[in-house]
Amino acid sequence: MSTLRFWLLTLGFDLYWALAVGMRERAVYALVVIALLAWWASDAAIRLRVLAVALVGLAMDSLWLWLDLFHFADAHWVPLWMLSLWLAYACWWPLCLHRYALSGPLLAVLGAVVGPFTYYLGERLGGMELTASPLKVFGLMAIGWAIYLPLTRRLLQRSER
Repeated sequence: MSTLRFWLLTLGFDLYWALAVGMRERAVYALVVIALLAWWASDAAIRLRVLAVALVGLAMDSLWLWLDLFHFADAHWVPLWMLSLWLAYACWWPLCLHRYALSGPLLAVLGAVVGPFTYYLGERLGGMELTASPLKVFGLMAIGWAIYLPLTRRLLQRSER
C-alpha cells in the first residue's frame, strides 16, 4: 500500500472517530453503513480476524461497563455507534500493523498510552461519563490496552500463516 493511501485511510478513520464520538446517535446509520462497507472492503483473507479484533474490543468495553468504570449516555450497554467504531477500528488496525512492524512490547506501551487517551478525549466530547475515579478508570484501561494491542496483532498474524 502506498504511503499516501495509508495516510488517507488513517485520516479517514480519524474523521470517522470524530464523527462517531461527536455525533453518536445522530449519525448512527451513517456510522453503521460506513463500518460495514469498510469491513466488506477489507481483505477477504482476514475478514473474520478483523471481526474478532472488533469483538475483543467490544468485550473490553463490556468489561469496563460491568466494572462500572464509565457509562454511555442513554445506553445500558455499548451503543450501536460504539459497536460501529470498534468495527471501523478493527478494519484500520491491520493496515497500521502492516505499515509498521511494531514489537509486542512497543505495542503494549503504545496501547497503555494511546488507548486510555482516546477514551479521555471521548469523555471530554461527551461520548461517555466516568463513574469511577479517573485514576482507576484510565489505569485499568492502560492495562487493558497494553494487552489488547499485542493480542490483536497475534490474532491478525495467525491469518497470514
